Amino acid sequence: MDTNFITEVGLVLWDTEFAQPVEFLSVLVKPTQAVSPESVEYTGISDALLARHGQPLDIRTLQPIAKLMNKADYIVAHNGRDFDRPLITAAFNQFKLKIPATPWLDTQYDIDYPRPCKSRNLIYLAGYHGMVNPYAHRAVTDVLTMLTILARYDIAQVITNSQRKWLIVQANVGYDEREMAKEKGFRWQQDGSKVYEKCWVKRISEDQLTALQQSCDFNLTILEKF
Repeated sequence: MDTNFITEVGLVLWDTEFAQPVEFLSVLVKPTQAVSPESVEYTGISDALLARHGQPLDIRTLQPIAKLMNKADYIVAHNGRDFDRPLITAAFNQFKLKIPATPWLDTQYDIDYPRPCKSRNLIYLAGYHGMVNPYAHRAVTDVLTMLTILARYDIAQVITNSQRKWLIVQANVGYDEREMAKEKGFRWQQDGSKVYEKCWVKRISEDQLTALQQSCDFNLTILEKF
């Protein structure tokens, strides 16, 4: 059984010059398996809601999505590399549709947020930037929140940042030194939706490695490059 599957798709075509949404697409998707209680609590999307309002995930659903994606110069997502992009790519592949070759930007990693901004969770980021998303974890409202945050930053710099090389680094610490890893921003086992078993990990850009090594009182191991 798949642990991640699509229950809702939301797209917003956004004009960066005017900082305004200009076209919307939102659809609830009937999955082939039951929605978990944890997911219902997280999103509010239940089996009953999908039974009444959902559409099958098929070529008729995906073609309008592809059409809107093709209108954009960039596709923007929050944690898109690990979540949105694999899911939508799998859906397109399932029905032998060619996914648009449009480049992707990721507001979780490609924006240089101010140093006092302590989290890249979208709900936290909304609050930090003075916004409240009334329907958190719903597709279109999350997209609007994300794009409104993006509009506060230099889009040219974000595009440049999207070309950076990334590393997943492990803090080589024992149980008694775990607080040192936490203080440096390492997380136990998880980066985004990917799990690294029984270790403290952190995602950094390649050009941040030397500074991090110099600031840590423990050794680092590079687990992944991308």
